[in-house]
Amino acid sequence: MRNRILLPLLALAVATVALVAVPTLGALARDRTAALSLDRRAAVERIAALAQAAVEHGGDTALRRYLERYHALFDEAVLVMVESDPDPSDDDPRTPLASVGGLDHRDPEIRERVDDFGFTVDDLEIPPVRPWSGPTALVSVPVEFEQGLSTGTVVMEVDLTATRAAVRRDWLLVLLPALLLLALLVALTSWWSRWILRPVQELDEATTALAAGEPVAVLDSGPAELRQLARSFRSMAAALSRTLAAQRELVANTSHQLRNPLAAVRLHVDVLDPEDETDRATVEAVQQDLDRLDHTVARLLALAEADHRVEATRTARVADESGAEQTSADVLVAHVRHRWAPSGTRVAGVGVEAAADPGVIVAASEHDLLEMVDTLVENGVKYAGAGSTVRLQVVHRGGHVELCVDDDGDGLSDEELPLVGERYWRSARHADFPGTGLGLALVEVLARANGGAMQVGRSARGGLEVRLELPEGVSGR
Repeated sequence: MRNRILLPLLALAVATVALVAVPTLGALARDRTAALSLDRRAAVERIAALAQAAVEHGGDTALRRYLERYHALFDEAVLVMVESDPDPSDDDPRTPLASVGGLDHRDPEIRERVDDFGFTVDDLEIPPVRPWSGPTALVSVPVEFEQGLSTGTVVMEVDLTATRAAVRRDWLLVLLPALLLLALLVALTSWWSRWILRPVQELDEATTALAAGEPVAVLDSGPAELRQLARSFRSMAAALSRTLAAQRELVANTSHQLRNPLAAVRLHVDVLDPEDETDRATVEAVQQDLDRLDHTVARLLALAEADHRVEATRTARVADESGAEQTSADVLVAHVRHRWAPSGTRVAGVGVEAAADPGVIVAASEHDLLEMVDTLVENGVKYAGAGSTVRLQVVHRGGHVELCVDDDGDGLSDEELPLVGERYWRSARHADFPGTGLGLALVEVLARANGGAMQVGRSARGGLEVRLELPEGVSGR
């Protein structure tokens, strides 16, 4: 945003300085050139008058003496060409009358000026002299003998060295203040844009801090509108922090408080008479409900803790990935084989398999990984159906680790798949199975808390597939 504000302002500053400086530089160059042209006009017209007198009276001593003095003072070359006596065999009736400085009358540029000797055509214009202009420029005037007619041409090679130096000095006197003014405008514009955008940057940092659960600090700076926005943001952040803290505290306290009456109910149930058939059936039903309620409370506590970790570590993981815990995929495979498929037997009529690429390291907590794997395998064993096989695979996949649990059971319908992972959602076909509808929601939150993501889809083997993309460990493959 700062560049989008700063660049147009800098372009405007440069354009403003250029609009003032460029015409001034041009005017200085034209003034110096005009002064040089005026000075050389007087000199070349004086030489033309002496040349006219030499042609009319037949003596060129005064002309040559003047040319020598002029050349000694200004070190500029002069050539005087006049018409000679007509000679039918002569292709060029013009001959040099006098010359100093070594101008060659056969030079094409000089011949072009001499070719107009029959007419009184002045060519005294010198292009505006700039620091990069050439060292010399040609001017010429005719040598008149009648009104409107001439008998020759005076060509002068004007030295531009002194004028170029003067123009360079004039330009420096203009450019240095202009550059200083431009630097001042750039500094002021940069400071002004920072002053305007500092509250925006602080609000961005405060938003990141708020998302991470850190204290929010927004200063009163910048324009009045942004200061008011900062005050409103502080009020909103304080209210939101209080609300989130109260929500987390409510969930945690409620879950903890539920454990006490649950324990008391279990104690009362345990003292009932187990010999009575009615009491025994009631006790078993109550025990099942208590187990389900206890499992739900445990899931709620785990979800609350995982949600808090997702918010608290979102920016910390970006700042320091090297601090993440490391877990070998072999630990997950060994755990599944030991708990869910001991000695290759089947659990509840469902086979469980586990495999991992060699040397795969996951940058995640071992406790969280075991919780996610247990939940996914348990879901597969519970819902895949007898005769099915649940499979765990951990593979290295282009910079991250992919943990996949799928089965070859009946799976879910196309309408049910998008609902998987929503809290408390369960398929109508599984209503008779014990469960809370929080398992996959907990897996997704735990995956995000460890810098990963969860995807649910249909397995290539026909059942459900849950795929976790998790960061790779530092010492991984």
